[in-house]
Amino acid sequence: MSNTKRDSNGYTPLDYDADCESDEVYQRCLSALLTHAPIERDDTVVDIGTGTGIVALELASKCDHVIGRDIYDDWLRYAREKAARRGIENVSFDHGSFRKPNVSEPVDVVVACYALYMAYDEGGEDELRAAIDGLAGVNPRCMVVADKMHFGPAQTPTDYETLPSMGTVATLLAGAGFTLTDVEIITESAGVLVATR
Repeated sequence: MSNTKRDSNGYTPLDYDADCESDEVYQRCLSALLTHAPIERDDTVVDIGTGTGIVALELASKCDHVIGRDIYDDWLRYAREKAARRGIENVSFDHGSFRKPNVSEPVDVVVACYALYMAYDEGGEDELRAAIDGLAGVNPRCMVVADKMHFGPAQTPTDYETLPSMGTVATLLAGAGFTLTDVEIITESAGVLVATR
């Protein structure tokens, strides 16, 4: 996928949608998330790091309400417009972060698709722990992480991004009170983890 720094180099939400649509690994992660996430019809789901709302809009038909949260207002505006164009009314988008999701209603499931790895890239294991703890604070019964992480041997960090190992993510989910119940390896550096309480 192209550089996804959202406010630099003229990269727009439209560019991101096009990149996601053409990225085979992203599409496989999204498909696995949709297949493995234990979402029930009356659930409220938080899509953290929602970006342009790709995942939130896909989940809308599977549950009662999807709450999309992101830190970039322009992208949230774009996600709202996309939902309106598609006539999807059970999705709401607002500002929120891993540490402070900005959710006051009861939540059943939290999903993070191609978002959580950014916490690790920015601040290592401590930042990833704080992100997972922040999300656990909304008290979901389940967290689904469809993301970039190493499923094979650790690799040397690149200038572009540093990824956590699957073991690190699983250990931090366990530390937040979750038990890993499903793993779908997409590639050596991407996959889906389902963790429940």
